[in-house]
Amino acid sequence: MKKIALALASLLLLSVAALAADVEMTSVESSLLNKVGYDSEAKVLVIQMNFSSDRYVYSDVPQTTYDGLMKAASKGSYYVKKIKGQYPSKRK
Repeated sequence: MKKIALALASLLLLSVAALAADVEMTSVESSLLNKVGYDSEAKVLVIQMNFSSDRYVYSDVPQTTYDGLMKAASKGSYYVKKIKGQYPSKRK
């Protein structure tokens, strides 16, 4: 049973990562973050850091969290406190 659950979770993360390629990215002013994208239907948040082409894809992220990030005076601090380590993620 655990193997099936792990396989399904892996497939879900892979499909989320594939979806991330279609998310429109927006440049943000931050010393940590370069671009942010969000798909409200899939609840997928994509973050690209400054000085890196890697993207971090977060699943099950509510709209309110994305809105909070975009409104935050310090997007980097908001990301570290409210997003990083709080949602399932995959580096792409």
